[in-house]
Amino acid sequence: MSSLDKAFEELIDRIREPGALNPARSDPIFYFVYPPEQALAARRALLRWTSKLRTAGFQVTRVSLSKLMWDLIDASGRWETWLQLEADADPEQLNEAVRDVLRQGDAFVKRVAEEIEDAPENAVVLLTEAELLHPYFRTRTIESKLHDKVKKPVVIFYPGRRSGQYGLQFLDFYTVDGNYRSTLIGGL
Repeated sequence: MSSLDKAFEELIDRIREPGALNPARSDPIFYFVYPPEQALAARRALLRWTSKLRTAGFQVTRVSLSKLMWDLIDASGRWETWLQLEADADPEQLNEAVRDVLRQGDAFVKRVAEEIEDAPENAVVLLTEAELLHPYFRTRTIESKLHDKVKKPVVIFYPGRRSGQYGLQFLDFYTVDGNYRSTLIGGL
């Protein structure tokens, strides 16, 4: 059994008993952490893991964070303008424009919350493709804004490394952020 599969088995156990061994008593949000170089292996295993969750008695709802992000960008009506400006614009200005679309009125977090809320009652919600949020949005922002609002288990597939009990380093190039409240699985 691969280390990813072992970590996913631990995740299933934690989802069954979300309060066990969680000193922070946080919402049932879990980070499934894996090294960025194993992102393709994690993606390939997703169907198998979904089946394991169903066998464990859960319904599964998969939410692509990338799709939600692009839906908001498309709805903004700015994409064509950005493409026209791209050749002459500072990349950071374009990145900031995308960030503005996602942050305006907490649009991105609200879309994620809607997807979680719309999931069946006995569902585990899998938030995938977090790596495609870079450099526009941080997953911890989702966790922070949804604090005390999540009742269903939510799993954020997180390419990075763990640092202690509450620290994560996104994509191995951000500095370690030690302010995660949720349960971290894998990534050691």
